[in-house]
Amino acid sequence: MVNKNVVEEIKNQKKILWLASWYPGEYELTNGDFVQRHARALSLYTKVDVIHVAQAGIDVPTKKNTTIDKEGSLTEYNYSFHHNPLSISFLNKVFYNLRYLSFYKKILKQYIADKGMPDIVHVHAPMKAGILALWLKKKYGIPFVVTEHSSMYDPAAKDNFFYRSSYFKNNTTKVFKQAESVTCVSDAIGQMIKNIFHLSTVKVIHNVVQTDLFYLDENRPAEVTKPFVWLHVSSMYPLKNVEGIIQAFARVEDSNKSWQLRLVGPPNASVLKLIKDVGLEHKILVVGELPYDSVAQEMKAANAFVMFSKHENFPCVIAEAHCCGIPIIASDVGGISEAVNVENGILVPSENIEVLAHSITVLMKNYAYYNAKDIAEKAKLSYSEETIGKLLMSLYQ
Repeated sequence: MVNKNVVEEIKNQKKILWLASWYPGEYELTNGDFVQRHARALSLYTKVDVIHVAQAGIDVPTKKNTTIDKEGSLTEYNYSFHHNPLSISFLNKVFYNLRYLSFYKKILKQYIADKGMPDIVHVHAPMKAGILALWLKKKYGIPFVVTEHSSMYDPAAKDNFFYRSSYFKNNTTKVFKQAESVTCVSDAIGQMIKNIFHLSTVKVIHNVVQTDLFYLDENRPAEVTKPFVWLHVSSMYPLKNVEGIIQAFARVEDSNKSWQLRLVGPPNASVLKLIKDVGLEHKILVVGELPYDSVAQEMKAANAFVMFSKHENFPCVIAEAHCCGIPIIASDVGGISEAVNVENGILVPSENIEVLAHSITVLMKNYAYYNAKDIAEKAKLSYSEETIGKLLMSLYQ
């Protein structure tokens, strides 16, 4: 628990400004929604302003959208800026980045003129907003902390940190080195960051679950009604390995006929083709993208969740599924093992389709072992807005 006196001291004295590299907006509807949930958690305890400049990469109008929550504790400033694309790709990228930084600095100068100097800056994802935090620290002496949400430090990531440009790597290193504190949403990726950048410590603050949406439905049947409903929710990017999930269920089909798999996310041609090739169009349903509250309804109606990613940090859907009381089968990558254990699911080796198929059968046969109420209660204690908000407050002491 955070000391109440500390909470009041921070609430009354500290002006907190977040610089978000990723944040939902007009051109990035869901990108960084997990950062927004962190902001909402913090706003339960103190006022926070969030500034985000969309990295649209296309010719968009220059404009500003301001959103203030009903309590007045969270103010979101979403900006976009006009950019005339150049025909030469390399030069276009250079000039776009220069325009981004120049535009962002202008915004920050105006923010300080209007609102006063922030006491603490919190960067979410070091690149590129972290470059602005470095500038604020040098120009005004404002300290900053940084939270990393990406799993790109895992060598398994296709576009991992080690293959990025010198500009990207050098600036990321500066941001981590000059931060007052570094946090990560999982200990697994946090330890990688700690080792790569030779940091003394990296604190763990997990992702937030909106528990007024994701919770155990008390009216769900005590017994499993057929078919047994599996759920997968993701961006369907290659790292999520949805194809591997489909191949595993094709093996399950031989031994267990009474199941259904629902895939929530933007469908792609390779996924649709594979479902057809294995002859499971009647068992694997591609639901498509859904609003956040509809995803919660899918989770509350499912019996179990499956994830087979090649790399991860700490996926929100794992925590959300557990808050709904459903067990999970997931690949043992990134910070997933920090959430999934023998009481609430099964961990499998990444890309081992045979083990995944066997584990699917095992979980269905032993489904009564999993206590939905216990799973949901423990998850709520770990991932609720109240819990994460207090951890963020303690970070600013």
